[in-house]
Amino acid sequence: MKPFMLTLALVVVCCIGATAQFHYAFYYDLTGGQNVELNISNPMFETSSFVLSVYDAYGTEILTLSESLDSADTGYLVLGDRVPNVDYAWGVVVIDSTDRLIIGLEYYKDDELVSVDSVVTPVPELNPNEVFYLGAYYSQVGLSETAFIVMNPWSMTTTCTVTAYNREGYNVYSRDFMLSPYESDYVNLTDVIGSGTSLWGLLDVTMHDRAVILALEYSGRGCSRLEVDNVTEFYY
Repeated sequence: MKPFMLTLALVVVCCIGATAQFHYAFYYDLTGGQNVELNISNPMFETSSFVLSVYDAYGTEILTLSESLDSADTGYLVLGDRVPNVDYAWGVVVIDSTDRLIIGLEYYKDDELVSVDSVVTPVPELNPNEVFYLGAYYSQVGLSETAFIVMNPWSMTTTCTVTAYNREGYNVYSRDFMLSPYESDYVNLTDVIGSGTSLWGLLDVTMHDRAVILALEYSGRGCSRLEVDNVTEFYY
């Protein structure tokens, strides 16, 4: 395993971006004692090159690096060691690669590993004439709390609608989001629907023109204090 080194040659970044076929995106948070380690593996038989870009919550690019991985090689990057100390250091990480990658994510809180996730599915390019969805589980029962993050992994503005249904199928929350390029929005469900014995069920995201990324932060239960999941697989 090798650490990724920052590449400053802009021409290399541009060339990889022009030939990239696979577009990955996922959530990160470097605020409040949190950190994320990226472990990127190349499962293919040839060398894969990629560009990794980190954006703050408002869509401003705060880190870019280009790298390559030989077949079956894995490299790692601790975001907190490389991302500058800026406000709103949370949001979306985008990776554009020339071939398939497997991305392992380790989420830390106060230097303690609290959650592990894997991203293997690229962000899809959707048919703008059809409606697609993302779905996830949420719970606001007892001490359980769920926050969701919707992220725009594209260089164009996109829109979506997030709806929460309780276990009986009743709509308990709905909001339309318009996200600028690479912008993210964070909603703690405790702030908007509170808690209750029936407040668990389906969190549904309707994507109107292009795909967004959904991430969930589950807290208030379990031994790890925080669970982070990225949702990229769509349905229609």
